[in-house]
Amino acid sequence: MADRGGSVVVGMDIGGTSIKMGLVTKAGETLVTSKVRTGVLDNEAAFAEVQGAVAALVGEAGLGASDVAALGVDVPGVVLEDGTLAMAPNITLDLNGLLACLGSAFPTARIAALNDANAAALGEAWLGSGDASGSTVMVTLGTGVGAGVVIGGRVIAGAHGAAGEIGHINVEPSETEACNCGCHGCLEQYASARGLICLYREECEKDGAEPVEIAHTTDALAVFEAARGGNAQARRACERVGHYLGRALAAVAVVVDPDAFVIGGGMSGGWDTLGEACVERYREVAIVSCKDTPIRPASLGNDAGFLGAARQAILAL
Repeated sequence: MADRGGSVVVGMDIGGTSIKMGLVTKAGETLVTSKVRTGVLDNEAAFAEVQGAVAALVGEAGLGASDVAALGVDVPGVVLEDGTLAMAPNITLDLNGLLACLGSAFPTARIAALNDANAAALGEAWLGSGDASGSTVMVTLGTGVGAGVVIGGRVIAGAHGAAGEIGHINVEPSETEACNCGCHGCLEQYASARGLICLYREECEKDGAEPVEIAHTTDALAVFEAARGGNAQARRACERVGHYLGRALAAVAVVVDPDAFVIGGGMSGGWDTLGEACVERYREVAIVSCKDTPIRPASLGNDAGFLGAARQAILAL
């Protein structure tokens, strides 16, 4: 790693509604954080607003542009290994324009970009529940199901930016309903928030039971709370999610053989209701050499993204 003179690194986690930023030392200590609204990021005015927010973050720590050695940005889209944004369906973003604007304000800083799920995985591997020097697969359970793969301390994007799309591993060959990807029986159909609710309603229908109130199509919390309260149908639905997830992790294990699996995303808040079933099924079906791979919940929460982005920038130095 070449010394570029600066002492700190900026990590930026660009989400659909907000950008979370952190100023981090090269050793991983977070000095200050901030959050700004995510608008349309495809014009000079928007770029300047983000640039100003980064400058304010650095200034809050009593530092200037020359103190920033690197700047990492993660985005909700497909980012190739060279940092090129191939697709970002849920956000309006000119990544090249944004990075150029940031580069003009921090001319001595190395700048790097990566996918948001990969950033979270890298953050967890570096400072959270993963393995900093080895390999980690972080699975993100939420509206969809994805994963970040870190090997040798570096994130793997893949030739087409699709490494870690474990949500589309087939775990139910008999499924007749199509996944959003067009295939049938994908993990995402069961282990996402919508999937959990669907399984819960199936269990209620089997028993002729009235479902608890569910506020919206991704209200997994209502099912988790019902399961914690002893609701039999909710408990079975959570166990089914765990079983499907455990089977998928066993499939990943024979390809990646990571030091650890880390489970994050909004659905990881229900790990107490599905984790035991996940680990149990994984141990049942995993190849013998991988049976003891630890499976644990993420520990960095919403900080994982900007920390992973910062780490990617550090690795680029």
